[in-house]
Amino acid sequence: MTIALVLIVASALVGIATGYVFRIWALILIAPAIAVFSAIILRAYEFGMMAGVTVIAICLAVCQLAYFAAAYLLHARADSAHDEVDGEPGEGSQHKIRRQHK
Repeated sequence: MTIALVLIVASALVGIATGYVFRIWALILIAPAIAVFSAIILRAYEFGMMAGVTVIAICLAVCQLAYFAAAYLLHARADSAHDEVDGEPGEGSQHKIRRQHK
């Protein structure tokens, strides 16, 4: 049971790291790698088929949720509702842009 928790935590850490560094397309490569790695480890520890499939499914779900959480936290700082309310440009906006009426 400890190995299952270790795999789930490792999947969460991989998801967080991926969310901070790569775009969502990286999950296409990471998800099968997590599934294969988890299957090998669980087979080595003699998990049954149903228990192994359940742990692998949980690992994949946790990885994706961690990815989305990390990506949200990374990009939530850049987009602020306060900037839209007060009408002032945010940190990423350009100041001193003149209107071009011709």
